[in-house]
Amino acid sequence: MSSFGSLRAAQVTPLGRRAPQRLAYELMSRIKAGVFRRGDWLPTEQELLSEFGVSRTALREALIILECLGLIVSRHGSGSQVIGAEPRSGLGGNSSVDLVALLEACRAFEIQAASLAAGLDATEGSLPASPPPSAPGATTAECCRRFHVALARASDNAAIAASIENLWDLAATRPGLRGPFNAALARSSRSIRTLQARVVEALAQRSPSATRQAVGALFDAYLAAVSDFEAQERLARINLEGAHHGGRWNRRSTADAAPGTSLGPKPLASQSRLAPGDGIRMRVRLGRPCDQLD
Repeated sequence: MSSFGSLRAAQVTPLGRRAPQRLAYELMSRIKAGVFRRGDWLPTEQELLSEFGVSRTALREALIILECLGLIVSRHGSGSQVIGAEPRSGLGGNSSVDLVALLEACRAFEIQAASLAAGLDATEGSLPASPPPSAPGATTAECCRRFHVALARASDNAAIAASIENLWDLAATRPGLRGPFNAALARSSRSIRTLQARVVEALAQRSPSATRQAVGALFDAYLAAVSDFEAQERLARINLEGAHHGGRWNRRSTADAAPGTSLGPKPLASQSRLAPGDGIRMRVRLGRPCDQLD
C-alpha cells in the first residue's frame, strides 16, 4: 500500500496521472520486477481493492490498460493471468495479421475505451468528429483511423489510446490491409458514417452502455463490409479460373483435331453419294408418304 500511496502523492506516471493509470503502472512495475511471473494469476479483484483502496471502476480500467499493453489476459469468472513481462509497442513487422483479425482486436479494445470515455465528465474528454452521412466522397481507412484515434483519446487514457492508434496505423498504412479495407468501405460509406455519428451521439449523452452498443454496431458493419468484399473477390477469382480452364480446354481440343478438319458435323457435300432409290427407301422406313417429303 505504501508504494501506491507515494505514487498517488507524486500524481504522475508514464501511463498518466489518473488513479487507474497509476494503479496500472504499479501493477506493471510488479510484473516487470518478477513479483508476478508469466502464467501467474493476479490477486482477486477484492484483494486488489482492499490493497489499493480504489474504486471497482478504477481497478477494472487499470486491468484494461494492462491487457492492452499485452501484459495480462482477463478471463470472465477466472481472473487476470500474466502473459508477458514487457509491454508491447504494437504489432511492428508482423505481416501475418489479416484485416478481420485487426478489426476484431480494435473492436475489443474500443468498446472498453469508449465506455470509459462516456463515463468521464463532459469537461475531461473531447468528442471525436464524424462527417455527416450525406458527405460527398467515399469513406476510407484513413478517415476511420482519424475517427477511432480521436475516440480512443477521448478515454483520457494514454496507454489505451496508444494501443488503438498502433492498430489503426496498420489498417491505414499497410498496403495489403488498406487496399481491401478501402474497397470494402467504398460500398458502405453512407451507413458507416451514420453509425459513426451514433457513436458520437452516445458519447455526448455520457451513456457507457449506449456507447458500447454503438461502437459494437459500428465494428459489426466494418466486419460485414469486409466479409462481403472478400466473398465477391473469391467469386471473381473462381469465375476467372473457370474461364481460364475453359479456354485452355478449347485450345487443346482444337490442337488435337486433324489439320484441315472441322470439329462440327460434316457438311452434306462431304458425305458419300446415295445410290438411286436409296432416298425413297429411307423415306418409306420413316413411315411418311413420299409426296409429303418432296
